[in-house]
Amino acid sequence: MRYLISAIFATSVFLAASGLRAQENVDCGYPLNNNERTYCAEKALKDANATMEAAYETLKAKVVAMDDVLPEHLKGSPAALEEAQAAWLTFREKDCRAYSFPFKAGTRGNDLYRNCMIVMTMHRADDLAATLEDYGN
Repeated sequence: MRYLISAIFATSVFLAASGLRAQENVDCGYPLNNNERTYCAEKALKDANATMEAAYETLKAKVVAMDDVLPEHLKGSPAALEEAQAAWLTFREKDCRAYSFPFKAGTRGNDLYRNCMIVMTMHRADDLAATLEDYGN
């Protein structure tokens, strides 16, 4: 039994490592199958989230600095931004679930959900960057 568990574990590690190496060679400009499309979409979502998070952190630093010099009755921008971002993240999740809902039983539903998440996240990153510009960098 111990040998069976060891063999299964070793096989799982080998397959995972092989899959990782194979994914490194995926051309996300032209994914050929569902696995490649999923890999590329997950990578794009991760990149979009990183871009959005960087824009959010930059804007948050700006509003914290602005708050430091404002009179007491005008303070609160950092908390308002945090609340807005949390609400937006909830909205994004629910909106993309609703968008992909009719197709959720199949691959198409997963594709639509991820694509929605990517597009909305890219737009949010642009909106945060535009707000930073409005505040004068």
